[in-house]
Amino acid sequence: MGNRTASRGSGTRRAVKKRSEKSGQEKPVALTLKVDGELYVRLCTFRATQRRKTQDILEQALKEYLTRVGA
Repeated sequence: MGNRTASRGSGTRRAVKKRSEKSGQEKPVALTLKVDGELYVRLCTFRATQRRKTQDILEQALKEYLTRVGA
């Protein structure tokens, strides 16, 4: 096997729109978010009481924030 890092390019990432042939939806892009312990516990408590996924809560919050700030 050769050097794996040589084939990976410069290390920069860019969002690529890929469409599923069946659904026509864009492929989701992974996002990592680090938060402090208190915020994490609040999120987990809210998630459990509302019976919602963390993904859905954070996606809705981000969309609302971006709309509010005009981004």
